[in-house]
Amino acid sequence: MLDKKVILEDFQRAYNAKKDWIAEAIEDYEFSVGKQWEDDKLIKLAKKGVRGLTINKIQPNVFMVSGIERQNRTDFKAFPEGSEDGLTSDIVTRLLKNVAKRGKVDYKLSEMFEDGLICGEGWIEPYIDRTYDLLNGRMRFKKVSPLNVFPDPDFSEYDMSDAEYIDKLTQNITENQAIQLYPDKKAEIERITDRKISIDAIGEEEIKQERGYESSSNAVSAQIHAGLSNRKEFDLIEHHYKEYATRYLVIDRIKKTTKEVENKEDAENYVKLIEELDAGGDPNPDKPKTAIIPRTIPEFRIAALLGDTVIDDYLSPYYPRWKSFSLIPFFGHRITTPIKNARKYMVQGIVRALKDPQRELNKRRTQEMRHLNSTANSGWLSQKGAWVKKSEVRKLGAAPGVMLEYNEGFDKPERINPAPLSQGHAQLAGENTNDMKEISGINSDLLAVSDDKSASGRAIFLRQKQGMVMIQRVMDNYGQTKKNLAQFILSQLGELFTTEKAEKVVGDAFVTKNFTAPVMQEGKQGTPVMEDNGQGQQSMKMEVNRKNVKAMFNMVLNDAELGEYDVAIGEGAYTETVKYANYLLLLEMAEKKIPIPPEVLIEESMLSEDSKKSIKQSIEQARQAEQQNQQGGEQQ
Repeated sequence: MLDKKVILEDFQRAYNAKKDWIAEAIEDYEFSVGKQWEDDKLIKLAKKGVRGLTINKIQPNVFMVSGIERQNRTDFKAFPEGSEDGLTSDIVTRLLKNVAKRGKVDYKLSEMFEDGLICGEGWIEPYIDRTYDLLNGRMRFKKVSPLNVFPDPDFSEYDMSDAEYIDKLTQNITENQAIQLYPDKKAEIERITDRKISIDAIGEEEIKQERGYESSSNAVSAQIHAGLSNRKEFDLIEHHYKEYATRYLVIDRIKKTTKEVENKEDAENYVKLIEELDAGGDPNPDKPKTAIIPRTIPEFRIAALLGDTVIDDYLSPYYPRWKSFSLIPFFGHRITTPIKNARKYMVQGIVRALKDPQRELNKRRTQEMRHLNSTANSGWLSQKGAWVKKSEVRKLGAAPGVMLEYNEGFDKPERINPAPLSQGHAQLAGENTNDMKEISGINSDLLAVSDDKSASGRAIFLRQKQGMVMIQRVMDNYGQTKKNLAQFILSQLGELFTTEKAEKVVGDAFVTKNFTAPVMQEGKQGTPVMEDNGQGQQSMKMEVNRKNVKAMFNMVLNDAELGEYDVAIGEGAYTETVKYANYLLLLEMAEKKIPIPPEVLIEESMLSEDSKKSIKQSIEQARQAEQQNQQGGEQQ
């Protein structure tokens, strides 16, 4: 079991590297929802009778890009590596879609995307829930707060393949929740006395303040904690880490096979077995029949530190099918070259660069409003004793249509004209609007806004695509995250489905279409069974080859190298927006005389499935009628 000191040292190192970024990220979230003033500055303004205005222009930008992602969702899709892998890729695609649908992954991905959009970092954690299916379970997906995940500071690869560990911190879980997580450790959990994570260089209060929690000195917070004094709460660090182990590869030169074994003793025993079986059958007896090659490989493990106790340390439940961490990241914008003393700038969302323009806008609009309010009633200039009722002047001097009287013999009082609003304020306001557009990349092209009322839908789509250039890096990173997640799901298909359940997912029609074959006569290789087709003619008897079905689904569910050599994981059209864009592109290609079959255009259209089927049947009937006419003409 991993030592507690190792876990705490790794966590402290990761925390120290990320704590400045966390402070910035918390502020990013605050700005996105409208908390854009420091509390002390609002108090100072309030004492002067001024309300600090918040003109939140960041939130619409976040909503816009998030809306683009939601409108352009794509499905997981497997593409064949070779022409012979077409059927395999179709099965994999259907299984991936089923997992995504049952786990509601599209919504979880959108939540993670919004995290990355705001602060620059998002995390998703897939897990297998066996609540309703003890055998296979259902894959579910949890969006994890980026404020709770602390990766190895030295990683640089997007997929975390070069990281040595990732820590996930969960604070204030109850004893019952801890027992649910680790039911076999109930007695140990009940004996834990130090339930909070204690780190030499980081006090608990400092962690809470850095992560945006309220101070325990807060009166309301103190009352709540007083009422829950008997409630046992724990801090939990789940330490995902690599442990390097030696494995042995035994090579059989005669049969040209390899076998992986866990220890050297098993490797030597396997070599003895090979030599005994191949004794006397080697055409080159002078050469060694076998070879043992040691290899050092990483195993992925998870150690759980509950309070001050390492409660568990176990092999990742997804290993060896998935040889990486089960926490999958999304980074909005990141650079991998280290910046000395400025790590907090290496990962950002779109909010970070907009905060200063937003601050400037709020302060300027507050100053403008304060200026207008102070000049609406600039006062009167008069001689002492000129007013008949001075109290009415004070009370009603700025009211419309008021009748004010002054004493005879005095000069007529004059209203003091207010100073005009500064033109500099107006100019700076215009500059600020342009700054926000240029920095965020959210402009009229991305919004598909045009003054040209006659512009076609295709032209508007192309203009919007050009506007996407500014956020293309974010979208590319998001696409890579989705591929990494799809590869994880692919690796776990054997844990999620039996062959029977996988067949149900793809459907009887799919199995019948792709696995129906002639029935062969017993003892007569290559000779099909013939039967009457009901029209006085003999035809081959056809039925689903159950043996081939089982073999294919077993291969899909259990082949560890499926994603390496047979299929490539990508994305397919999902929403109407993407499908319509694809349809327009195909239509344009057809208009340019590129031979696009009509069936393809019909399939990519937005018509209902019944309409598609009816139209394709009509096309096929017309094609057959044309062929018959041509054949009749040739015979004449």
